[in-house]
Amino acid sequence: MTNIILMLLLLLGQPATLLLGSHTSASSRTLNIYFIDVEGGAATLIVTPAGESILVDAGWAGNDNRDANRIRKAMSEAGVTQIDHMIATHYHADHYGGIPQLAAAVPIKHFYDHGKMSSLQDDPNFPKMYAAYQAAAGGQTTPLNPGDTIPLKRAPGSPAVTLACLVSGGRPIGGDSGKSNPECAAATMAENDPSDNARSVGFVLSYGTFRFLDLGDLTWNVEQKLVCPADRIGHVDLYQVTHHGANSSNNVTLLRTIRPTVAVMDNGAHKGGAPETVKHLKELPTLQALYQLHRNVDSSSDQNAPTDFIANLDEKPDAGYSISVAVDPAKHVFTVTNARTNAKSNYVVK
Repeated sequence: MTNIILMLLLLLGQPATLLLGSHTSASSRTLNIYFIDVEGGAATLIVTPAGESILVDAGWAGNDNRDANRIRKAMSEAGVTQIDHMIATHYHADHYGGIPQLAAAVPIKHFYDHGKMSSLQDDPNFPKMYAAYQAAAGGQTTPLNPGDTIPLKRAPGSPAVTLACLVSGGRPIGGDSGKSNPECAAATMAENDPSDNARSVGFVLSYGTFRFLDLGDLTWNVEQKLVCPADRIGHVDLYQVTHHGANSSNNVTLLRTIRPTVAVMDNGAHKGGAPETVKHLKELPTLQALYQLHRNVDSSSDQNAPTDFIANLDEKPDAGYSISVAVDPAKHVFTVTNARTNAKSNYVVK
């Protein structure tokens, strides 16, 4: 029957690819992740094989809509016109400040965060900024609790995409494998962090066997709770370097436990990218590449990623080059692209 239909299509002058349509392309559909340069803030756009969009943070407010415009540009490149799921990891200006401007420009269907708050000592502008965020969401925000998942559509013929919350409000996901993590033997705690960073939403996104970890700006002690005494994360392929690469985050025990293949740091020219964090990442035996959105201009060359793996080399505010990732489950690889050079590098999924 298939051969007969194929012959009819050819006789009618129709392309033979119409016969199989999406069925043939389903196995090659990619999961796409865009690390958008918001000048030391955070904005990570995820587009699933089913065309569903997830935006994790939206950068800063102001700056003539710079960050909202850069997000919209990434959306255009990804072929989406709305944000289906908006996650605010925490209530700091560089993460959720740009949400109202973006919401004024594109439809946002669902809003998620770590829960409502009435005050925040970290930020004297919190009442105004939080009110703008709630107004953009129409007061309809959903708290993500450890263990929660965001329901995502599955493209026919493709593996499922799952987003599972690991930590929120300073609380790690429950459950215990019963096996102690040997990396915890050398673990050390830091001073308690009372800021909203420690309440960040963190999640793991899975597509087939590929796993991507984003912990917002989570800080040292809560990071440690995720992997000690037992590991609640597991190994990952791609790691968004926590807190822009600050050394108050990126607990060494966590880094050694998750064993990433590639790490992407959303730092700024003068923000994040701490030399200690870069050193700890480079020392990981599993890490094949560290990418940075910006070169840390206050650090030496060996305290940065190699030049070819940095999207923005100077402080020009109008460059805004991104780093993107495409995950192909059929080939069992994920491809990282530096928009500044258009260079692509392939990495095998664990």
